[in-house]
Amino acid sequence: MRSVSQRIAAVLVMLSGAVIGGCSARHINWDNPGAPPGTGFQTKSFEFEGQRRYYTVFIPYNYDGKTKFPVIMFLHGVLEGGNDGRKCVTVGLGPEVNNRAATFPFVVVFPQSDTDWQGDYHTRLAMATLDLVLRDYPGTDPDRVFLTGLSNGGDGTWTVGAAHPERFAGLAPMCSAVNYDDAPRLTRVPIWCFHNTMDPFRSCGAAREMCDRINRLGGSARFTEYFEMGHDCWTRAYSEGEVFDWMLSLRRGAPLPDAAKPVAGRASDASRAP
Repeated sequence: MRSVSQRIAAVLVMLSGAVIGGCSARHINWDNPGAPPGTGFQTKSFEFEGQRRYYTVFIPYNYDGKTKFPVIMFLHGVLEGGNDGRKCVTVGLGPEVNNRAATFPFVVVFPQSDTDWQGDYHTRLAMATLDLVLRDYPGTDPDRVFLTGLSNGGDGTWTVGAAHPERFAGLAPMCSAVNYDDAPRLTRVPIWCFHNTMDPFRSCGAAREMCDRINRLGGSARFTEYFEMGHDCWTRAYSEGEVFDWMLSLRRGAPLPDAAKPVAGRASDASRAP
C-alpha cells in the first residue's frame, strides 16, 4: 500500500503532465499552403505608445473585402507573451484555426503582450490591435466581434470585456480567474465560460459563481464544466467547435440568448463527463 506522500507525489506528476502537455505549442503553417494571396496567417506590426508591437491576423481563404466576416480576438496565456507576433498563435485558438484554415469563417486577431492582460496598458494594447484590423480589413463586421482567451488570457477576456462591453457580441473565457466586481458590467453581452473541474491554477467554482451572478443580474452567461483534471480546457472547447456555432448565432445589440438553450440542438451548459 502506498504512503500518503507517494500518493501526493503521483497526483502532482499527473497534474504536471496535464498542465505542461496542455500548454505545449503546436505547429502553425505560417507559409499558408493553398491559401490565396493575402489570406491565412499574416504577421504584422504597428506603433503603439512609442513601441513597435507585433501581432498576427488570420484572414479567411474566401475573404474578398466586400463580404462581411465576423471577428474573433484571442488573448494568449502568460507563457506565450513576448513581441514576435507569433508565439501567441501557437497555443489555444491558433492551432484549431490552423486545423480548419481552408474553411474557418472568422477573421482572427492575435494581439501579443509581454506578459499577461491585466492593467489599463494591456487593455489599450488589445483594443488598439483590434481597431487596427477592423480599419485595415473592410470586410470585417464590427457588430460581430468576439473575445476569447485562455488562462491569463481568459482573465483578460473578463477584464477587457468588462472595460468595453459595448464593443463585443460575445465573450468566451477559458480556464479563467474572475473579478466579481465586473459582473454588473457584463449583463448586456452573451458569455460562454469553459473550465475543468480539477483545474490546479484557476478556481472552477469561482468561474461558475461569476456566471451565476451575471445571470442573477439579468445577463446571459453559459457555463460548461468538463469533469477533467488539468488546466487545459481550451483544446476540447475549441476542437468541439460548438463555441464557433454559438458565435455565429450572435450579433451586437441583439436580444440576449437564453443561457441554458443548447447550440444547434446539442448539449449546452451542463457539466460534461469526458
